[in-house]
Amino acid sequence: MPVLENVPNFVVENIYLPDRGTLSNYRQTTKFCNSKIYKRFLPNSLSRVLECLFLSKSFEGDSPILVLGDLPLCSKTSQTVFVQTSHLIKSNKNILSFLFNFKYVISRLLFSFNLHRVHSFIVQTEVMRNMLEKSYPKIKGRVHVLPQPVPSWLLNSKLKRSSCLKNSVNSLDLFYPAASYPHKNHRLLSNINLNYEWPISSLNLSIAHSLHPAPHISWIHCCGTLSSKQVLEHYSNADALLFLSKEESYGFPLIEAMYIGLPIVCPNLPYSRTLCGNEAIYFDPNCISSLREALVQLKEMLSDGWWPSWDKQLKFIPSDWESVAVSMLEIVTKERVQVERIPTW
Repeated sequence: MPVLENVPNFVVENIYLPDRGTLSNYRQTTKFCNSKIYKRFLPNSLSRVLECLFLSKSFEGDSPILVLGDLPLCSKTSQTVFVQTSHLIKSNKNILSFLFNFKYVISRLLFSFNLHRVHSFIVQTEVMRNMLEKSYPKIKGRVHVLPQPVPSWLLNSKLKRSSCLKNSVNSLDLFYPAASYPHKNHRLLSNINLNYEWPISSLNLSIAHSLHPAPHISWIHCCGTLSSKQVLEHYSNADALLFLSKEESYGFPLIEAMYIGLPIVCPNLPYSRTLCGNEAIYFDPNCISSLREALVQLKEMLSDGWWPSWDKQLKFIPSDWESVAVSMLEIVTKERVQVERIPTW
């Protein structure tokens, strides 16, 4: 947010902030910008529906709007929508899945209803653009791919890893930083069969202990929500990043692990293949034996002295937030039709 405010030759006039959560404490950093707390008096989901359909006039004006919340507004003002959630992709799943994911169905309906009001969309990967355009053919040609760098706290840390911390790798210390949403696939760990040997000394999850997917397994630790400092400590001590998620529009932990230089074990899915290329170790996200085989493979490779090189993949990731902010505001103000330059490390 502060980077967007301070882009030369652009003026961010107003920032509308939620009345709860971390962002509610944000205040503008320039004299030209006015940060406003937007109060919601109804449950968040119902408020979003009303805002997208009836309550968007308060955001209208002469200046274009950048919506960072995935769903377009019912507004006459030119708007650009930053789409980060893969749940807006239309699904071919059965009726039970439809009912279970009812809130995502409503989100997709709202997205479709306001499509014609949007000047452009921003996504983070080519895979996400292709899926979004396939789900909503009318927006083809209006979707821009704009990758993002790792968070500032990681950029500032200068943390780099080039080898294991142990002289010999007999078992792995793994880290999986992800919230407890169903698509993050923590449930897969409940299928671990201890009749087979697992090459793991510890697996740290950033979820509450009450949500432990396999309480009978002593080497799985639930650490709760972690601060950026605590995340850095885990990255500093881990042998690899384990990523289980079945659906991602981007996958920030993958970017973070590549930036640090860590090995990655992740699902064999388009989003992860696009980001990690051939350097990650892949498994079937629906098969616990496939996960075990991938981890055994990783242990053997590390024991033989292997360590990944992410230089090729990182060439496609911006090196700082300043360049991303410039490209984003150029799209919002219609300065450019395509994002042509992507800074490299």
